[in-house]
Amino acid sequence: MKPRLTAERLRELLDYAPETGLFYWRKRCGSAGAGLEAGSWQTHGYRLIMIDGVSYCAHRLAWLYVHGEHPAGIIDHVNRDRTDNRIANLRQCSRSENACNIIRRNSSGFKGVYRHGSRWTAQIGVNGRTIHLGSYKTPEEAAAAYDCGARLHHDKFASTNADAAPRSPG
Repeated sequence: MKPRLTAERLRELLDYAPETGLFYWRKRCGSAGAGLEAGSWQTHGYRLIMIDGVSYCAHRLAWLYVHGEHPAGIIDHVNRDRTDNRIANLRQCSRSENACNIIRRNSSGFKGVYRHGSRWTAQIGVNGRTIHLGSYKTPEEAAAAYDCGARLHHDKFASTNADAAPRSPG
């Protein structure tokens, strides 16, 4: 088993630009020359960097590089852009906090909004429970109720319908 990567070893091999979130090789490492951008984009949207035979996600390396220790839990991209590894865009969080910061829309075109008969229902998940936020005449009214609930229950991890332009239902 290989020893865990240290911040010192990381800084010996790579330079990190916190304003862009990019890593560059400090010296030639295998086929990668000094000064070249490190890593490659993967199909799931994250940048992976191979160090001493082990693949690491660039956002986790950014945390280690800046803070000098491995993140204790999950690293969340504040703006939800997996390609944006600027340290200002990264924060530690729990799995449930990370799940709150996801924009998922259903056939209504809004997150947390569902048709129930002739009305629109808003609901939100909190600590593994579903909370009913009311029944409304329009999906927009239900979306506004969801957004209030998200801000109340999810605080800085809230992902609201106002964060993304809704698509039309159907």
